[in-house]
Amino acid sequence: MPRVSAIVITLNEEADLPRCLDSLAWADEIVVVDSGSTDRTVEIAEKRGARVFVEAWKGYTEQKNSALEKTRGSWVVSLDADEEFSSEARADLRRLLAEDDPTVQAYALRRKVFFLGRWITHGDWYPDYVVRAWRRHAGRFEGGHVHESARVKGTVKYLRSEILHYSFKSRSDHVARARKYADLWAQNQFEKGRPFIWSDRWFRPPLRFLRAYLLKAGWMDGWRGAWIAWVSTREVSWKYGRLAELWKMRKTGSGEAALPSAEGRSQRSRKLDAADIPRDDAGFRARV
Repeated sequence: MPRVSAIVITLNEEADLPRCLDSLAWADEIVVVDSGSTDRTVEIAEKRGARVFVEAWKGYTEQKNSALEKTRGSWVVSLDADEEFSSEARADLRRLLAEDDPTVQAYALRRKVFFLGRWITHGDWYPDYVVRAWRRHAGRFEGGHVHESARVKGTVKYLRSEILHYSFKSRSDHVARARKYADLWAQNQFEKGRPFIWSDRWFRPPLRFLRAYLLKAGWMDGWRGAWIAWVSTREVSWKYGRLAELWKMRKTGSGEAALPSAEGRSQRSRKLDAADIPRDDAGFRARV
């Protein structure tokens, strides 16, 4: 079987990290890049045999690429600290990586979120295909202020097995992260020069609700599905509302619209989760 390296980035993840690392125990090595945890994160990782590197926070993309550069395997698997591979996913990956099909460069799995006491199996959150295993030299992480994504050259095979994601701790946590994501998305788009179009703010939110709640059957997850669709709708409204504010401040000469420093951007984006990553036909670009 080809050598397999696992990578995880961390900051104060003592509650979730044991579950994550236990699901990676089958890998030949685990590389953890920590950005200054003040809890038992580093101790937990070291006790489970991980190679731990403590580095200043550089943003999601650079932090994960730093972990990737430290790997020694021919295949890489990646998890966030609040995720784990299901037993079926572990079995599938071990079998497939052992077969080492030369026509396949990466594998994408379905991510399933545990939200307020229940697994979410409909709406925008499921099935949420993410690339989490690839040939080390076939891909790297890319992204802006908010999201990092894996850019893989070559064929990606989709699996039915799942990554289990224990993300939001409460409804208030969900809303807070949505607001932060919207703000950072707007800042990123503003820096790229994306103009504000008034129709985006008024038409995109209801279209998002239609997609999440009706077209993707979010209603089948009960009140949780309705809540998720509502927050997603508000998030879209916040994104374009903030983009409009930034352009207005630029037009009026307000200093608040100035581009933030790299350090400031990193601190604001540290605890965000990925969402809405586009796919590119020239290669596979997915949430990671």
